Amino acid sequence: MNQYILAIDGGATKTTLSLRDASGKVYFEKTSTSTNYQAIGAEKVEKVLTNLLNEAYKATGILDIAVATFAIAGVDTQNGLAIVQQIIHRSCGNSPFSIRRTIVENDVQSTLIGLTGGKAGALLISGTGSAAYATDGQGRIERSGGWGHRVGDEGSGYWIGREILNTIFRSEDGRLEKPTVLTDLVYDMLQIDNIEQLNDWIYQPDYTNAQVANISKILTKAISLGDEQAIQIACNAAKELSIMTNAVLRKIEPIDKDFIVYLNGGILKHNPIILNVFKDYVKKIHPYISFHLCTQNPIDYIANRALSSLK
Repeated sequence: MNQYILAIDGGATKTTLSLRDASGKVYFEKTSTSTNYQAIGAEKVEKVLTNLLNEAYKATGILDIAVATFAIAGVDTQNGLAIVQQIIHRSCGNSPFSIRRTIVENDVQSTLIGLTGGKAGALLISGTGSAAYATDGQGRIERSGGWGHRVGDEGSGYWIGREILNTIFRSEDGRLEKPTVLTDLVYDMLQIDNIEQLNDWIYQPDYTNAQVANISKILTKAISLGDEQAIQIACNAAKELSIMTNAVLRKIEPIDKDFIVYLNGGILKHNPIILNVFKDYVKKIHPYISFHLCTQNPIDYIANRALSSLK
């Protein structure tokens, strides 16, 4: 009898659900909006998950699920875990699925386990948010960063977007010695004309972290134009990400020469200056480690996490 798994990658920007069998064959996969309760609230998360689960059932007719792995952003504390578990319990109760085993983890932790297959390694993610996790291969998992946009997420898309916006306001105030192209690039992106409209955009009722993170996409263009402020933001982001990574590596030392730091997220994939400066910073302290830029989508690694628990 074929066994089926559900893998759910719930981030601050989007959520992907994938239904697969034990061989890895995909029967259903769909992406929806954020399921980070810290960003959008528990009720909206429950609605997104319920809709995805019901769509998966309608598309496949499959009822029995051996393992469902919910890898959700915002699972950072025991209280956060309890909140997310309650949301998932209600969402699954509103779907026809019979799930024999449910795994609820932080999305970065779950991705790390799926990547390493139980071996020692580390994962740095910089997307809308940022976090670093590492494992010694003996079941011990440590983390650094990932404390959310209010107090952390250094080097992330949200952090970069916020730095860009702050730079524009400082430029408008006359607090910068030189002008910056960031202003025109952001105005073009948002289809606005002045600083008052930018302020209104930031304080709109529908404001989300993902919208600010999206601002980070202009950074590469600004750097290509030689903008000093953009270059400084990129270097600061790389430094913050390296501090985060070195911190988590210290927690699992000693590290052997075959150790791999996996890198994922749009900031690391689409900003060469951030990626290269980050590597240089980390190599100064850990010269023998290697880096691997992930090529698959996070949902594939989370599916591996679920599939490995079948064995």
